[in-house]
Amino acid sequence: MLSKKEKLFAAVEALGGLVCPTCGRPVSRRGDSLVCPNSHCLNVNRRGTLNVLSEARQEDYRSDLFEARSRVFAAGFFDPVAEAIETLLTEKDHRLLDAGCGEGWYLNRLLTVHPDWTGAGVDISRDAIRLASDQPCTALWCVADLRRLPFADGTFTAVLDILTPAGYDEFSRVLTPDGLLIKVYPGSEYLKEIRVTRGLPLYAEGEVETYLRAKARVVSECHIHQETAITPELWCDLIRMTPMNRDLTEEKLHALDKVPAPAVTVDLHVAAAVPE
Repeated sequence: MLSKKEKLFAAVEALGGLVCPTCGRPVSRRGDSLVCPNSHCLNVNRRGTLNVLSEARQEDYRSDLFEARSRVFAAGFFDPVAEAIETLLTEKDHRLLDAGCGEGWYLNRLLTVHPDWTGAGVDISRDAIRLASDQPCTALWCVADLRRLPFADGTFTAVLDILTPAGYDEFSRVLTPDGLLIKVYPGSEYLKEIRVTRGLPLYAEGEVETYLRAKARVVSECHIHQETAITPELWCDLIRMTPMNRDLTEEKLHALDKVPAPAVTVDLHVAAAVPE
């Protein structure tokens, strides 16, 4: 079995397109590092991940958010979303970028089902990438800014943008000319039970879709809307995994724990688009 470092090096070689964040030249392996022709060095840490941020960033999300998400994914809550994404991807050997990958569940799911595909997961959160490196798939996991991706033009055949703000120009740059953007964004009733419990209005649709259609040509799409029965334990994880609750203190989170809903609504739009 390959170590985490060796898995990253294997992914870099299979994927191609990783470039130096300083000068933009291609990088290649030298020992346990990645080095460009100008001798800029990218150190691969012991967990088999890269960090190409030029400066430290304030973490927006706590590590327990990603840990809760991992348990929600393991319970199958978002399986229909993964299935929809797979359906929208055309039949080809893909090079995938999961932009804002979090703990890497979607990318791992796709690369496990399609072992001939290759991929990279990028997130600005070090905690998220640390957890992603525990996924069993062979992938390039990298802490980076989505507005300045460390990849050459045309590296990827598809970019996954799942419940994450999109950098359309940068996505277009790293996609092949016929590459697809898979955009997942909320419908009005997404996690409505949590919103109602908090006294918040339902999600306001329209803005994300309008911007998507202004920046890309949608070629295929589907809408997932279903109520999923949950346990009280899963309710607690759902409370903690959504960024909507990141303003709450632990005391307020515990108060929400005590009023679990028997089911929670998944209401998501999944679109395949070609950036223009």
